[in-house]
Amino acid sequence: MIILKKANAPRYVRPEGITSYLLTSMLTGSEHLTTTLVEISSGGMQRIHNHVPEQIYYILEGSGLITVGDETARVEPGDCIFIPSQALHGLKNEGEITPKYFSAATPSFGSEELKTFWPLGSESE
Repeated sequence: MIILKKANAPRYVRPEGITSYLLTSMLTGSEHLTTTLVEISSGGMQRIHNHVPEQIYYILEGSGLITVGDETARVEPGDCIFIPSQALHGLKNEGEITPKYFSAATPSFGSEELKTFWPLGSESE
């Protein structure tokens, strides 16, 4: 059994106000799935980007504006957003509460992408 903990997860911190914790990936033995926990500070945003893996965002706390392709919508806790492969997407925090979301992507990001997207060690190091 593998139990994944945020405190032990590799992470990245971007100047746009986003922190992403890498939970499941090739690093933990998952061949087909990458999962993350993401927090976006007040006024922060996830830049618009795209990638091959399909992805979902499940909003845990806070709210924000999600863009997928040419559509933008407000999301809140309990919303699950599907992001097709190669679709441009990003999330912006326009409130005072830090949005947190769980993300799952398949197929798993490759080892080079993992090194690029989650370059920092865990907070417990």
